[in-house]
Amino acid sequence: MVDPRAKGARVETDIKKKLIELTGLAWERVPGSGALDPKHLLKADLYIPGEWNIYAVEVKGYKDDHINSGLLTHKTPQIIEFWEQAVRQGIQVNKKPLLIYKFDRSKIFVAFEDKPTKDYRYLFVSIDGWEFYIALLDEWILNENVQFIK
Repeated sequence: MVDPRAKGARVETDIKKKLIELTGLAWERVPGSGALDPKHLLKADLYIPGEWNIYAVEVKGYKDDHINSGLLTHKTPQIIEFWEQAVRQGIQVNKKPLLIYKFDRSKIFVAFEDKPTKDYRYLFVSIDGWEFYIALLDEWILNENVQFIK
């Protein structure tokens, strides 16, 4: 049986490496997996030490892709639960929410608030008052010239 905590740590580490590759920034996992008091300004899962981080970066990894008809039929789709957590943690530390996720053997996806400004593939999600966009992480970073620190 797969230990969910070990799998979560592995996904965080994999996404941290990908962010370092894509941005050239010194990403690290948040100590205690984001369980620190908000006064430390370290919530969510990944951050850039010694910098003013613009985003609270929440990372999720799971077995199956939940971007399907269940978005419209399930009471609370899992992607919405993940987004709610990213928003909640962002509010706690006055940062923009950012959800980076993957499912087994998939590419890495990102959910974000700001409307895309370039022409690339993305989804717009509007469910139960939550509105956000989803794109492939590398395409989002490349096309939007994303700034992660001030």
